[in-house]
Amino acid sequence: MNLIKKFFNNYFTPHSRYLWFFLLCGFVFYEACGLYFQYYLKLNPCIECVYERACFMFYGVAAIIGLTIPKNYFVRLSATATWAIFSILGLIISIEHRGYEIAYKESLKNPFAASETCGFMANFPSFFKLDQWLPSVFEPNGICGDAMWSFTGLTMVQWIIIIFVCNTLVSLIMLGVCGKAFAKGNTN
Repeated sequence: MNLIKKFFNNYFTPHSRYLWFFLLCGFVFYEACGLYFQYYLKLNPCIECVYERACFMFYGVAAIIGLTIPKNYFVRLSATATWAIFSILGLIISIEHRGYEIAYKESLKNPFAASETCGFMANFPSFFKLDQWLPSVFEPNGICGDAMWSFTGLTMVQWIIIIFVCNTLVSLIMLGVCGKAFAKGNTN
């Protein structure tokens, strides 16, 4: 048990570059999966998928911030906070996306049922128009709720929810580690 605790204390804390490197690898993997689904499997991303991708993109931003100077308290705090904020935001978006998926599935069973759907135009802030800057990755052109892919009985959206839940939990734990260090006066 002591060996495991020592391992995690040395390698998977916010002051270690290993944590930020693994987060960067996670970002690359998530984005690569999204592009694989889009371009190889021809599953066009809907607006919610695009927003989820944008949240994953901020994992890369957080990882790069954390990799720069992880020993600096304010750098690792800002990296961890970025990770936590976009994990929570991604979780909220993916849960909403799951609602669209369920509504779409119900509308296929009953064509007279009222069905909500997401829009077709991304609504990024005017200073951050990802859909215009990089349309090959962030332009929505799919239908929300159309669950055409599943693995082990879970749809893509359900897997994304699991990913965001795990990242939210880990990022909040790391935020707690940063807070504990600050409370002890250890901001080195």
